[in-house]
Order: sequence, then structure tokens, then C-alpha cells
Amino acid sequence: MSENSIRYLLGIDGGGTKTSFLLTDLTEKTIRHCTLGASNPVNVGIRTAQDVLQKGILQICDNIPLEEISVFAGIAGSAATEFRSELNRFLASFSFGRFANGSDTDSVLQLALNGNDGVCVIMGTGIAAFTQSDGARYRTGGWGYLIDKGGSGFHIGSDALASAYACLDGRGGSELILDLVKQKTGTALSDAIGNIYAEGAAGIAAFAPVVFEAYRQGDQHAQTILRRNAQEAASIINTARNKLQNKKAKTVLCGGLCKQKDILHPLLMQYLQSDTPLLFSEAPTVLGAIALAKSNI
Repeated sequence: MSENSIRYLLGIDGGGTKTSFLLTDLTEKTIRHCTLGASNPVNVGIRTAQDVLQKGILQICDNIPLEEISVFAGIAGSAATEFRSELNRFLASFSFGRFANGSDTDSVLQLALNGNDGVCVIMGTGIAAFTQSDGARYRTGGWGYLIDKGGSGFHIGSDALASAYACLDGRGGSELILDLVKQKTGTALSDAIGNIYAEGAAGIAAFAPVVFEAYRQGDQHAQTILRRNAQEAASIINTARNKLQNKKAKTVLCGGLCKQKDILHPLLMQYLQSDTPLLFSEAPTVLGAIALAKSNI
């Protein structure tokens, strides 16, 4: 397929909570976009991930010749060779004009650092930091919710539920967090436990905003939760920054937790070893995927 035959760009950003699809023209002007469920194959399995991707691709590319589209799919959890290879074969079955796939990390780094040295920290359902320095890339954290110990939406959400159920038992916890969790579940907590476990990591992470709301209302237990998670996140950031040759290179935070930057920023700064400013990016990661789709041409 010649470069002149490509008329559209498709960026796909697949994470542990949702998958974003964005179709643009070659000037990156939006034509269509949609959001579906999680597609991290580590969490949902490769078949479910492919089902989500197929549904989104067919929906957003409806009535558009696939051979006129250049695609980049950045999918969380697909850094593992077997997942990356399976997803590559899956995308090849669509006969796109151009296509490539990788981790959501590729999209985030493109969006946050644009090829320059620096540290990019993803704080969403999970947490991971990536250092780009003198042409090399290094990873810190990001080993999944069973291994990482804090700083992510999952861990904050898990702490919220632990507090709520402890309060329900009479073992401490926070009455305010208990009330906010009840409001979110819309049912008695004793009846909600089945749904909570069924939703997995993404469902647990959905309770993270409860802690931030309680923090804004002055809840002491929420302060303890966020300080612990900020300290863990700062440990990851400090380690990632230690891998930089240029210590003045920027640190960019991306992901869903960046919506809470008014709270996170001062908390993180208390535990960082460097006074280098933290930059928070709320731009959707799928824009990085669009840039990589364009680079395919």
C-alpha cells in the first residue's frame, strides 16, 4: 500500500479500565471516537481483549476502507512477547493500509516526552514509571496489582474498600468512606461483595475517587491512605529519575489519577528527592497512539 493511499489514522489505547478508539484524518482532526471496556490481556485474557478490539474497530471504521487507514494499537499488558505477537497477528487480519502495535507505554511516552529524555509516570488502574535517557528506556514498577504495593487507582480503591468494611465490622476505618462507598455501590455492603470481586482490578480502582472526596472533606483516614500511596508513588518516581543522565529532564504524570492533581501534587512533592517540577498531563493517551499511527506512514 503506497503512502498516498493512506487517508485516515486510527489510534487505540487499551488499558485496565477502558479502551479508547480515535479515528482522525491525516491532519489529526477527529472524525469518530468511542470507548469500550478493558483490553489488558493480563487482566481480561487475550480472547476478551481481542473481542473488545474487534468491536471497537468495526464500530469506528464502519463504511471506511480499511486499506486507507494507518493504525497504532497501544495495549496495556502486551509488552510480553506472546501477547504482543498475538495482537499483531490479530491486527494483520484486518488488512489495514499500515498497522503496528505495542504497549500503552509507547503511546504515553510519545504523548508525554515526544522522543525526548525524561520520566513518564502512568498513574491509572496501575502504576509504572518509564525513563528515557540517551536512547535507552528503563522501567520502574508496573508489575501489576498483585506485586506493586501502592500509588495506583487499584491500591487507593482497595484501601477505600478495606476502610469501609473495617468500619462496617467495627474494626476502625472511616464512617465517611463507608457512607461514600455505600452511595457508590447503591446497596448494602454485605450484598455488594460479590459484584466487587467480579469486577476485578478495574472495578476496585473505580472506588479511588471515594478517598479523594473524603480527603477534601477533611477525613483523617483518607489522609492516611493518600499519604501512604503518595509515598509509594514517590519511591517509584525517585528510582526512575535516578536513571536519568540529565537530571533536569522533565517528569510527566499521566493517567486517570491526574484528575486529582490538586491533591496529588503537594503530597508527592513531600516525598520526592528532587525539586524538579512535576508536570501533569490530562491529554488522552490515545493522542499518542494517533501520533504513532502517523509515523507508520
